[in-house]
Amino acid sequence: MRLEGRTALVTGGAGGIGRGICARLAAEGARVVVADLDATAVDAVVGTTDGDLHPAALDVTDPASRRDVAARCAALGGVDVLVNCAGVLRDARIGRLDPAVFRRLLEINLIGPLALTRLLAGPLAERGRGSVVHVTSRAWLGTFGSSAYSTAKGGLVGATRSLALELGPAGVTVNAVAPGFVETPMTDDLPPEVRRRTLDAIPVGRAGRPEDVAGTVAHLADAPYVTGQVLVVCGGRSIGDPYAA
Repeated sequence: MRLEGRTALVTGGAGGIGRGICARLAAEGARVVVADLDATAVDAVVGTTDGDLHPAALDVTDPASRRDVAARCAALGGVDVLVNCAGVLRDARIGRLDPAVFRRLLEINLIGPLALTRLLAGPLAERGRGSVVHVTSRAWLGTFGSSAYSTAKGGLVGATRSLALELGPAGVTVNAVAPGFVETPMTDDLPPEVRRRTLDAIPVGRAGRPEDVAGTVAHLADAPYVTGQVLVVCGGRSIGDPYAA
């Protein structure tokens, strides 16, 4: 129960990885605000997960929605842990990339998380402790046909390192978790051949699970001497040569 007495805000908390993170933080004793655009899915998470969970509507791209969720957290005593997990994966080779899709990826995966961090950085610093964990992706290292998504997630990695320098003196750590291939609804539509080649490139021989990511997030939520780091949760795929076929 290392997070007992702390409040955690998890964006994208009703998604595959987000749901796993909410469950793990609640099991560690945290009060968890489950924030997501899908209100029905949020209610399902809150209703089926053990622990102290609170629903919240959040469109991470909408300033008013971000302010509302910050106020919701303040009413619960303030945020100690911010987990930016909201994200979307849509991409194409550069010649077929729709500029509107590129902008949308940046808004959801990069601009929204940074805007929410900006909103909560002051309250976190005033408490004199806290942690921010950005859920990025192994794609920041480069993925074929994924220039837009990789750009957004790579930007979040760079922001993680800069924010760690800025917020460290106030006792706030900022880290990132970069999942590899994780079985979630977001990956269900991958073509079978792409799925097979991806699994063949993972040394541990299996896809990741949401709880694999959640355990790393829980560690970083209570690691006051770790900041500015990116932990790649990929089953070892990032240490080998990525397939390019």
